[in-house]
Amino acid sequence: MHAPLKPVVALFLMCIAGAQARPVDGGSNMPPPERRAVTVSGQGEVSAAPDRARLSMAVEETNLDLKAAQTKVNSIVRTYLGQLRALGVKDEDISTAGLSIRSEYDYSGGSGSAPGGRKFLGYHVTRNIEVVVRELDKIGDYLQRATDAGINNISDPQLESSRAEELQSQALVKAAQDAQAKARLLADTLGVKLGAVHTVSASSVSPRPPGPQPRMMMAAAAAPSGNEEMGFAAGQIQFNSSITAEFDLLAP
Repeated sequence: MHAPLKPVVALFLMCIAGAQARPVDGGSNMPPPERRAVTVSGQGEVSAAPDRARLSMAVEETNLDLKAAQTKVNSIVRTYLGQLRALGVKDEDISTAGLSIRSEYDYSGGSGSAPGGRKFLGYHVTRNIEVVVRELDKIGDYLQRATDAGINNISDPQLESSRAEELQSQALVKAAQDAQAKARLLADTLGVKLGAVHTVSASSVSPRPPGPQPRMMMAAAAAPSGNEEMGFAAGQIQFNSSITAEFDLLAP
């Protein structure tokens, strides 16, 4: 037969049982306070002068004789390649690999049409040429010599910057600073403290290059350059980034 528990030991066991049964949150069923936050957007833009250009052009010829069409197109390409080398272009900055040949037909059903309702017009041969220009003051010369050589399809020069990645990062930094400044302004206006950033999403758009821009031609005793003849000015490339950020708002 067990001896009865002493009063002190019994009281100790009751305290342990009570501690184990007590809820961790002190018995409160109140939900945690709702988090307060503000969401803002920020924009960043950096402009820079281009330091190179990419020219895209093509020679196109249609002839009933495929060999004749190819011969003429290849002759024009060779002539222009000679002009490019005279301007100092390196081989790695020239690409003439693009070639396409297709048959062309007239489906109007006019005189000479085959029983199927089409007339063969000839073979259409296209050779594409891409050139990287690293001296922007010579763009006009490149384009003038292209037309002189017989190139009959020329696109607008695409102006680029060799520092594009660095400039895009600078625009992103400006966008983040803009978002933080807006969030701080709102917090100060509302009489609360700005907490840490909670979420961030960022996006960058492709650089927006300027098109060829006209400028007034300056009178000069010497023969004008190709750029002056064409009224070409490079302008500025714009790099843009935007972010959306959510900041915590804290009680003062």
